[in-house]
Amino acid sequence: MLEEGALRITEAALGPDHPDTVTLLGNLAMTLGELGRHAEALPPVERALRITEATLGPHHPDTTTLLGNLAVTLGELGRHAEALPLAERALRITEARLGPDHPDTATRLDNLARSMSELGRHAEALPLVERALRITETTLGPDHPDTAIRLGNLAVTLDEMGRHAEALPPVERALRITETTLGPDHPDTAIRLGNLAVTLGELGRHAEALPLEERALRITEATLGPDHPATATRLDNLARSMSELGRHAEALPLAERALRITETTLGPDHPDTAIRLGNLAVTLDEMGRHAEALPLAERALEITEAALGPAHPDAAIRLNNLVALRERLKDHDE
Repeated sequence: MLEEGALRITEAALGPDHPDTVTLLGNLAMTLGELGRHAEALPPVERALRITEATLGPHHPDTTTLLGNLAVTLGELGRHAEALPLAERALRITEARLGPDHPDTATRLDNLARSMSELGRHAEALPLVERALRITETTLGPDHPDTAIRLGNLAVTLDEMGRHAEALPPVERALRITETTLGPDHPDTAIRLGNLAVTLGELGRHAEALPLEERALRITEATLGPDHPATATRLDNLARSMSELGRHAEALPLAERALRITETTLGPDHPDTAIRLGNLAVTLDEMGRHAEALPLAERALEITEAALGPAHPDAAIRLNNLVALRERLKDHDE
């Protein structure tokens, strides 16, 4: 990677704590994150934050940016409890320095809301993401790509709260804005397509969701590659839509591939790995292969409880699925 070479040269020429070295550390971390290599992104962003905080102070704009970036990286690694205080601190600094209505404040609000939602605190996340949307729409305009991000995150939060009918208009609008401003083949367009498909699926409109999932997968695979974590998400969502339409045999290899990618890129104990295991178990269960599904469902519950805690909503989903599976297996054996 060119950025790694540039970092080595700069560090040798200017020193490990030079501002240019820090800039390259931050850039390297961002590039690795975009490639889905979040574990590799963590050391450079942590180091960049340490140097920046020591040289420029705890309230410098660069410190705030790196706090936010570190929080996002930790979140991508499933370490949401560690990300939360960093996201809260980044918001406090940004709001004090730039004011409550600045676009950067909206970004910090949105990131904090995502951390809260990942920890199951959806009711606390909702007013933050709503405020972030208001700020962004007012300052950047109703058709800005960042407005689409805020709309999309609002829709996801509403979906997580079970308010799917309310989630549909913002996610549809987010897709229209993104497709218009960034193009039909942009990775962000794929995200919006996937989010809309999830909402339609939650509303029972699986036949409408399926072509959106297929298109989102094509875009993601073409732009980010066949082994990117985002590709795994698209595969998994497509598999669920197919299963909901009774196409279990077609769904199975997609769910299996999604699990392989996630486990390889994010690790065997990541919350997303638990999601893939749980969904694969559901697919096998729906095919009547209960005995094969059981160890996957058990492992999904173990990972979720260890990573997110036994009181997290996702742990409840995994537990309920496991209990139901054991009952079916018991009935089958009898």
